[in-house]
Amino acid sequence: MCRAARGVRRKRPTSPEDQRGLLVPVANPEGVAPLLAIAFAASDPDEPPPRVLALVRREGAADSDAVPSTAALGAAVQYAQAHGITIGAQAAWTDQPAVDIITAAEEARVAWILLGYHRNAKGGNTMGGVVREVFSKAKPLAINVGVFIQGTDRPIERVFAAIDTGTDGRAALALGMRIAQRKQCKLRALLVSKRMTPHPDPELVAMARQARAEMGASLFHSDVLTEHSLHQLFRQSPGRLLIVGKRFADEVGLPLDEVPGGDRCVIVVQGADFPEDPEAA
Repeated sequence: MCRAARGVRRKRPTSPEDQRGLLVPVANPEGVAPLLAIAFAASDPDEPPPRVLALVRREGAADSDAVPSTAALGAAVQYAQAHGITIGAQAAWTDQPAVDIITAAEEARVAWILLGYHRNAKGGNTMGGVVREVFSKAKPLAINVGVFIQGTDRPIERVFAAIDTGTDGRAALALGMRIAQRKQCKLRALLVSKRMTPHPDPELVAMARQARAEMGASLFHSDVLTEHSLHQLFRQSPGRLLIVGKRFADEVGLPLDEVPGGDRCVIVVQGADFPEDPEAA
């Protein structure tokens, strides 16, 4: 079972260097394919395989001591087998899904939590509250969070990432680079500068130059986002996959439940923001 130590504060790792791999909570069988496709693309071959976690609420469970079964986990296993992907898979009862997701991520010492945002068949929000709580609880930890809003598992030809110098923008760039390097596709970074001039912040330019040096000029390109608006963000990212830092997504009003554009895949990323002193705060 995946139980949190309620009210007990565990010591945080001293640095993110020992955080490796991804935790992928799943709930909706229909959302498993695109989520696993992104998780596998974002996984470094030298890291542990993605860990898929299906949390099952106890309400209505006839036998809470029995091993929970879930259609989402079954779909994940089938998808992995069909695509030759190695995953770790686990199902567990839960009373507090967000708390147990964070607990599982800390115990596994993963660097990323990648989860989906979806609605149920009646149109109700089935993960929105959990997503918001995971964002909140992960913020002070050495764990990045990526929320996959919508999309399919079709091949990705190009990745767009809206980046700034904050922790969320840096995490968006890091995830974009992971996916582009694994898929050997192009990454176009949209530089979100603090000052709306033709010349972006020097620190932002330095980030882009370093990324280009790591990926190569043929795979990495950058543009300056010419206006801080949702319309302009979509206009300058005419591809299937767009990665946006949460802070900027909030600034331009990017919805977390549905994004216009049909087959457009969107991931909203929150970067780890933990104190340098692990004993602080």
